[in-house]
Amino acid sequence: MKIGIASHIVLDTIKGSDGMVLESMGGPPCYCGITARRFGLDVELATSVGGDFPEEQRNFLRDNNITLKEDWHVARDAQTTRFRLEVEGDTRRLFLQTKCEPISERQVQDAKVDCWLVSPVIDEVPPSTLAAIKKNRGKKNFVMLDPQGYMRRTAAASDGSVISLIDKLDIDLAGITALKVDRQEMAALTGGAEGLEGMQALQAKGIEFVVATEHRVVHLLHKDMHYWIKLRDIDTSDSTGAGDILAAGFACGYVKEKDPLWAICFGAGALRAALETKEPGLAKIPPMNKIESSASYFYNTVSFKRL
Repeated sequence: MKIGIASHIVLDTIKGSDGMVLESMGGPPCYCGITARRFGLDVELATSVGGDFPEEQRNFLRDNNITLKEDWHVARDAQTTRFRLEVEGDTRRLFLQTKCEPISERQVQDAKVDCWLVSPVIDEVPPSTLAAIKKNRGKKNFVMLDPQGYMRRTAAASDGSVISLIDKLDIDLAGITALKVDRQEMAALTGGAEGLEGMQALQAKGIEFVVATEHRVVHLLHKDMHYWIKLRDIDTSDSTGAGDILAAGFACGYVKEKDPLWAICFGAGALRAALETKEPGLAKIPPMNKIESSASYFYNTVSFKRL
């Protein structure tokens, strides 16, 4: 089974709340891709990196069975997308330093995949490319969207382009099977609705699975069932990629098991196992036995209500 992931690989500079500075490769192709490999899925990328992309990072991806194709993914005359992230307690400041070429329709329209996970980091999946993904949905007829990158706008600052979030988001959600949103993304997509009301508003737009996150709680709305899983506080200095790991855990869990309850348990289980490593960057992606252990625990403790 193969999952397609549409997003930019990024090179991150992360300053943690402990003051430590980490240079790391990141972005959904890495966090979602390696998580998908933990689930035993093959990975097909729709991404772009620049001619400056380090060979050691290409080798790291190859060692994790994720391939960058020279004539397909590398824009020699462009620069790889780079972010700087500063974490202070619960506050995260994000800066865009460089931006690579957008992902084209041709990268997705003939991809031989079973499902898709679309997770732009800075608007690199234009509407035409998203439409091509919906058309080439894969054998499992499953397209999951994390709209994080559509929310971001940049403004020039003395130390780079600072990223802020818009408060209204207009995306054609027709053809999207599953949607992962946080509180701000939900409000932007629904005109201000939050919580269960916001999830139902998204469901009314045709979304089959609405995965919503808030502090320490992961929700799933599917048909008339509302599930929610509470996570304990985990003290970690770097949560970068946590949302990507959750999304990939849900998507992979669903296409393998076809069970929404197990899927949300796998998503939350992957998230908890990742945070419990307390590792920075990609090192936080947990092994499958840790994901399965957490998922089994949540399966037996998940809360649910029929609406």
